[in-house]
Amino acid sequence: MKATFLGHGLDTGDQNNVGKQLVASFESRDYYYFQGFIAFASISGTKMLEPFLKKAKSQFDKIRFYIGVDNRGTSKEALESLLEQGVETYIYRDKRKFVTYHPKLFLFEGEKFTRIIIGSSNLTSQGIKTNLEASIQLDFLTKTDKQGQKLINEIKSYYSDLMDLTTPKLQLLTSQLLEDLVKQNLLFIQFRENGKVEEPKNNDGENTEKEQDNIEIKDFDIKSGFEQKDTTTNRSNKKSFGDSDYEKFDALIERYIIYKKTKRPSGIVSKHTEDRELFHWYQKIHKLYNQGGDSLPFEIFERLLDAEFPFGGIGRERKRLIKWNKDFNKVVGYKNKVDPNSEYTYVPQFKNKSNPYYEVGRWCAWQKQRRKGNKNYGPELTEYEERKMQSINFIWEFDSTMYKRPKDDEWTDSLVELENYYSKKKNYKTVPSQKTYIGHWLNDQMTLKLRQDRENRSDLMSEIREEMLGNLLAKNGVEWEWEKQKHREGIENKIASWRFVEELKRNNQIKEFRDKKPKILKKHRDNIAQLRSQSKKWNNDKNRWKYKLLDEVGFPYNKI
Repeated sequence: MKATFLGHGLDTGDQNNVGKQLVASFESRDYYYFQGFIAFASISGTKMLEPFLKKAKSQFDKIRFYIGVDNRGTSKEALESLLEQGVETYIYRDKRKFVTYHPKLFLFEGEKFTRIIIGSSNLTSQGIKTNLEASIQLDFLTKTDKQGQKLINEIKSYYSDLMDLTTPKLQLLTSQLLEDLVKQNLLFIQFRENGKVEEPKNNDGENTEKEQDNIEIKDFDIKSGFEQKDTTTNRSNKKSFGDSDYEKFDALIERYIIYKKTKRPSGIVSKHTEDRELFHWYQKIHKLYNQGGDSLPFEIFERLLDAEFPFGGIGRERKRLIKWNKDFNKVVGYKNKVDPNSEYTYVPQFKNKSNPYYEVGRWCAWQKQRRKGNKNYGPELTEYEERKMQSINFIWEFDSTMYKRPKDDEWTDSLVELENYYSKKKNYKTVPSQKTYIGHWLNDQMTLKLRQDRENRSDLMSEIREEMLGNLLAKNGVEWEWEKQKHREGIENKIASWRFVEELKRNNQIKEFRDKKPKILKKHRDNIAQLRSQSKKWNNDKNRWKYKLLDEVGFPYNKI
């Protein structure tokens, strides 16, 4: 879980505030469900968010507000704005005296990530822009962060009566309800007859009957709440990747690639270059990278990496990252082959070095040590590497109960035991007894494979397991349908006896061969007799395939 402090009002140079983070969250594709619990709302707050709410409605499954009307802290115009936008809004009203609905809580939920913003900011211009406010933003992985899961479950449990809409204190905002709230004098009016917009100094705590003073708001700019000017004398040298950087990036990286090809293959932009814009861009990219964290946006960093941008000087770090990416792609390849339908990625550390994925498992084990800060395994995992592993839901600590996946290393150990069985020549073209562990295991694998083929499925045995076990069996003369193989080879052996005897007859050598080798001839004729006898019992769906073997060679039998 990552915690970030969001504060504004004391220092206009602060980069983080609730307003900016709400906008970033509504614009993000990481979330699909939003719920906001807000004590007070004004038109300045709802208007600032209006364009971003409109965009979010096209990609979010649900956007819902729970807003209070205590102490006349919410305006008629704010609720009108939400109603006109079609934003699902519920009004919470507790009629008890001295009880105020007072939360400021925003929940963004997604398949991979969850974000919680909680603090002192209401949905007002002051609350998300100018007041002295303090909030905390908590970001965590939706399905794997146990502490985050515990927190979100506690919040949902506490607010369950609101979320499932069962409390009688909650009403859906409609035109009629809005009209009733105005008649009951529960909302304040912001649009005055003189055209001015006013917001009250609302009583933020106890109920009071005293008339409140108003603050006159001459004008407001929808976007002004999200960009702040730094007026402090102690300016930070920290750089950020802004909107203008995004706009210019495509053109500048194309110029950089041409510069690399034609002037400096090392990728270092000389301070003497005539293209001063390219030089300053190159310098800024380096500074953003060296600042660490998320200073350099993830998607921008990946494009720079593809262009072989020389991070860390002449390219030592770039070469390390390129090699890391190649190894990462091997993990992706393993996952797509072994378990493509799973939402998680788990790679065991295989014990058998002959396993084709031994190195992949070993690499993943190294990343786990790096993540723990073990310096013997290289530098600590970078933000970029961490996010790449998160993108495939890599399982750092295996828990078979949580992820409902078998341990691949145990399966591989069984395969190694089967290899040891076949290392003895006497076991060629045999299978271990089912009374042994390995024989029972092999029978289970064969059953899964045949059932998967029969039912046209792909979830019973992964492609890589089928390939690894299939290769070992084929190498040792064993087919997946072992019982069928034994029957077929028995029939083929008896057909060979029949062909041998027929050849003796054609050459008039029966008498001579009987005189010399009577026991062998008797064995061949017994095989032929057994085959004719057995063929009388094959007239059923299970055994009818055996007739084809006889028909292919012209063996005479009584067809039923």
